[in-house]
Amino acid sequence: DFFAVKIAFSWSATVIPAVVMSFPLMYRSARGAFEQVDSNLLDAGRTLGMSEFKIFWKVLLANALPGIISGGILAYARGLGEFGATAMIAGNIAGQTRTLPMAVYSEVAAGNMGDAFNYVIFIVIISFIAIFIMDYVSIRKERQWK
Repeated sequence: DFFAVKIAFSWSATVIPAVVMSFPLMYRSARGAFEQVDSNLLDAGRTLGMSEFKIFWKVLLANALPGIISGGILAYARGLGEFGATAMIAGNIAGQTRTLPMAVYSEVAAGNMGDAFNYVIFIVIISFIAIFIMDYVSIRKERQWK
């Protein structure tokens, strides 16, 4: 009220909990990807006279990018399935704040198992696409190093 911004039961209230709940997955994946970059590559960039800014963008980020992308896809898939925090902050308003997990819950509660099944199939398809993309990025990185 102080800033005259309404978040609860709005579209942004569906995004905020998904981001908050999935951020740790993204952070851990990105951190692991950055830690796995060989420090000798960074030192080589310094000996070649590259600035720290250029080393970050051209060496560190380029080598960690597959892990960052995988973390982003994992976080997206986790956010897609977020139920509890979204229900608390955004509610379940049809056409405004209803997410896929909330739609499944609503359809099951109403006894519409066919519609709930269709939503679940859609979520499963998106999950398999996410796994495929993660595997594709991983395989591409392995081939790059061979």
